[in-house]
Amino acid sequence: MKKSLGSFAVSALVLALSGCGGGGGGGGGFPFIPSGVAPPPADSSVAVSGTAATGAPAAGSLVSLRCANGVGASATTAAGGTWSTKLDAPVFPCVVTVSGGSLPSGQKLHSLLRAAGYVNITPLTELILARAAGATPGSIETADAAALAALAAKLEAAQADIVALLAESGYGAFASNPFTTQFKATAGDAYDDLLEHLALSLADGDTTLDGIVAALLAAGEDDGFDLPITRTLTSAELAAQPQLNKAHLSSTAGVLSMKLDAGGNPGGAYVGGGTGNKAVLQMPGLAGVKVHDLQKVELELKGEAAGIGAGLPYAYLNMTVDLHCDATPLAANATLDQVRARRRILIFDTFYNFIQNSTAISTSEFKSIAITPATPGWRISAGTPVGTVAVNPNYGGSETLEGFDYAAYPDACIMDGITGDGGMPRNAAADAACVGTVGLPGSAPAVCGANYRGPILVLGDSGTVTASEWSVKRVKVAAKRKQTFRFE
Repeated sequence: MKKSLGSFAVSALVLALSGCGGGGGGGGGFPFIPSGVAPPPADSSVAVSGTAATGAPAAGSLVSLRCANGVGASATTAAGGTWSTKLDAPVFPCVVTVSGGSLPSGQKLHSLLRAAGYVNITPLTELILARAAGATPGSIETADAAALAALAAKLEAAQADIVALLAESGYGAFASNPFTTQFKATAGDAYDDLLEHLALSLADGDTTLDGIVAALLAAGEDDGFDLPITRTLTSAELAAQPQLNKAHLSSTAGVLSMKLDAGGNPGGAYVGGGTGNKAVLQMPGLAGVKVHDLQKVELELKGEAAGIGAGLPYAYLNMTVDLHCDATPLAANATLDQVRARRRILIFDTFYNFIQNSTAISTSEFKSIAITPATPGWRISAGTPVGTVAVNPNYGGSETLEGFDYAAYPDACIMDGITGDGGMPRNAAADAACVGTVGLPGSAPAVCGANYRGPILVLGDSGTVTASEWSVKRVKVAAKRKQTFRFE
């Protein structure tokens, strides 16, 4: 008890002493901080970080930040594209740019940091900022506080537009936030894989990110604008495409093999009753493309090593066209004759212009050939004339697609579905009337023709019994947008 009382007395004395102090001179008594010495200032800096990448990481690149109140900072990206720095008392939002290092010379990417923390700098943030600003993102580098606030207010809507554009263009759903989702710039990361896909598609589409930004701004609110896209067909997808008789599709190291074995076959595989071998590559995703929008098809391919020429199999193009782009389903009882009248086959025959009259196709190395509406070799399947385009079987190989009657058929488009083409696979399981070894009559059910998708690249025909193998690296189709097909 005495000890407690003593402790209390000492405490009371200390309190009394600390309360004393003379006059109004300030600070007297028993100060903890010497008189006249200011306390250390509070730390007003905030940490920020992020990742800069285009699919490949932006390594050794300069990241610069400028905030609404003029505060700035900089950092250099690491090998994986990551960066970090501090901002001293910033007012958000802050413009973020990255350039140099491993990025191509002259390229600059932009982003917008709306709060302390993490932000990405990628082609996606570039596209979103262009959409929000209605101008190239470089224009926001010197924007004042009011302009940056207005830009930030538009960002969510612009982000939704670009995410929707990616989905509509065939890139699939993107659930992540392009600005704030943390990712690693390595294969297998969903964000990075999308950036890789976009980079490949732009290169295959003969454009750049700056080119796409310019096209996006020019399109404005046009719902018809799409991004170029490259589709890589996997081995499993190729295996699922039906082939005719002794024909095979496969791919190795990015090269498609279209192979025909030698020899004939029993009838029944073709609608028209043929017994030959035909390899057929379907290229999905082009349904709805208008014929008048078709600008160019490029084939990067190599012919049979033993030789190409008259009497030997060769690769050529077919595409099913609905003359009125009518998506109305066929009647349940439609016949082959009826579907042939509604859907015609546009054919480009490579023999006349690229095999017979030139050495554009090699048997030893890959070469590219370009097919446009003005390239000789176009014709259309039998039926009513559609202008001056050659109608099968009356053609000489010099005809073009420029004579197509676009005035009468302004909506003619590529389509997926049954064609009724006698040289295409038969769907014998569809109806008892489809079974047999001879060609089907025009009165047979339309469902006897198998469905297929998009333009097709074909090797051989319904009478081919000669062995052949052609190799393909890439097919590029340019219409209102560019689509490229590659192989696993």
